[in-house]
Amino acid sequence: MTDSSTVSAAADGIFDVNDSIVREHVARKGKWIEEENALRQDYEFRQSLSPTAKQAVIIVDAIRKEEIETYWRYPGRVGRQDEERFAGMMFPKARPFIVSTELWKIIQRMPKGSLLHTHWNAMLPFDTIFEILKRTDGMVITASQSLELDLYRENATLRIAHVNNASNNNQTDTEDTPSLHSAGYVPSSQIPLSRAAREWPGGEQAFYAYLKSKVTLSPATSIRHDLGVDDVWRRFTGFFVTAGTMLLYEPVFRQFIQYLLEGLVDDGIHWVELRSDVSLANVVPLGESLPSPDPNFPWRVLSEEIEAFKGSAKGSGFWGVRVIWADRRRNDAAVVIAGMESLLARKQAFSDLFSGFDLVGQEDGKPLADWVPELLWFRNQTDRLNLSLPFFFHAGETVGTGNATDLNLFDALTLPDTRRIGHGFSLYKHPELVRHVKDNDIMIEVCPISNEVLRLSTDILHHPVSALIAQGVPTSISNDDPAIMGQDLPGLSFDFYQMIQGVESLGLGGLGALAQNSVRWSNFEDQDPEAWRRDIRLGAEGSGLKAKRLQEWNAEWEAFCGWVVEEYGRKYL
Repeated sequence: MTDSSTVSAAADGIFDVNDSIVREHVARKGKWIEEENALRQDYEFRQSLSPTAKQAVIIVDAIRKEEIETYWRYPGRVGRQDEERFAGMMFPKARPFIVSTELWKIIQRMPKGSLLHTHWNAMLPFDTIFEILKRTDGMVITASQSLELDLYRENATLRIAHVNNASNNNQTDTEDTPSLHSAGYVPSSQIPLSRAAREWPGGEQAFYAYLKSKVTLSPATSIRHDLGVDDVWRRFTGFFVTAGTMLLYEPVFRQFIQYLLEGLVDDGIHWVELRSDVSLANVVPLGESLPSPDPNFPWRVLSEEIEAFKGSAKGSGFWGVRVIWADRRRNDAAVVIAGMESLLARKQAFSDLFSGFDLVGQEDGKPLADWVPELLWFRNQTDRLNLSLPFFFHAGETVGTGNATDLNLFDALTLPDTRRIGHGFSLYKHPELVRHVKDNDIMIEVCPISNEVLRLSTDILHHPVSALIAQGVPTSISNDDPAIMGQDLPGLSFDFYQMIQGVESLGLGGLGALAQNSVRWSNFEDQDPEAWRRDIRLGAEGSGLKAKRLQEWNAEWEAFCGWVVEEYGRKYL
């Protein structure tokens, strides 16, 4: 029988919340939560927050909760269930609402550090690219078939190019070639871009809306998870043909780089590591119709534009750009080996520009295991030539468990000098690999919106990033292919917003840790594996370039937190 002096029970025998047995339960639970939180990847960062930063965390948490209740919690009425709204909902449906929130304004202002996983030809909003194309002489468009019917338009492959004898601004051209949308159009016939837009049913605005549909996954497509991953990847892969060819004329490419870097700086990003496939080697020089025979030409142009931007007023605080050479995993071995040989040569010519190597494209179908002989050969070559080109592999971008795509993680983490993993969506299922990446300071480049749109997770609420953070796995946030994904911004704000809005345990402190991680795991300079890991572990306490960048980001973070307190403290503290 329980001593009544210890426990005061109600008449029905239910304990009171103040009874010692209940208090002991609450205390044990709290201690357990504290022990688990100490395992989190962001624990040390949270513990080191300044008083101002702690106030900013409280403020942002209050704003988030307020907007969940007053803005996001909106029930759909009977017959209009599609109007249902909630925090963390599918990004394609949430995007129009996100930009009206106060939390969005705060996230846009936040210093985000580095963008480590992004594909060069799927970053800048296509509306911006279209404006560049409109004012560039000599741009033409071709289609793989007539665009007479809607079905033809959906199935056609479009390419943009430059020729010497066409003027994009010539509004009086009288070519006898049938128009792009006529039944008589001959596949692959070049039509001046201005003429194609002018003659399109509905005019120029309708033409560019159609062109945008050929490079952007629509919300309706993105949310069709019932059709599976292969369906969306077929569409997604096809978009890169058109998106890439838009940018391969030197004047367009130069303007593209400037607009892109401006957009990143506007979003609080100081460093970017671009994954660039071999198509960038096909840049056409000013006034020409064919790519330069000089294999160094596109990289020289890129380097010039990076330096020009860094020398501008807006780019004065920008740290720079490096390129991760990304070949297509479904290419023939001879093509990939030729690409590796080209990278080795380019690295010797542009040592500071090239960061590492990756294989890209849908992982399903040709796993990393098929490429082990070539990848080990490549590593032998870099060692022989004393070149630093670590691996930054796409791996585990799958919902499968134990299939070849899931097992890519084992190959990626077994191959020598792998420093980061792209996506790592299935990593949380592998306790031994989780231990390995933690012990060896290997970071996961998480791309939340990309994983939603490509149908791995229905929304941020179902994304495994929370499990990775909770297990202490080093993680940062990237945007992958924001233009194709429908973000219409080149930066990280939408992915950051989805994280803080959808992950209850994150908060501004956790988001800050993810941003700081992006700087800590940036490949700012060539380093051997030992020096790389040393600087990661020393962080801002080190003496090298990485420590300097971390110190700069830390100062920006403090200033940002001060702004949050100044702007919102009176209302929310």
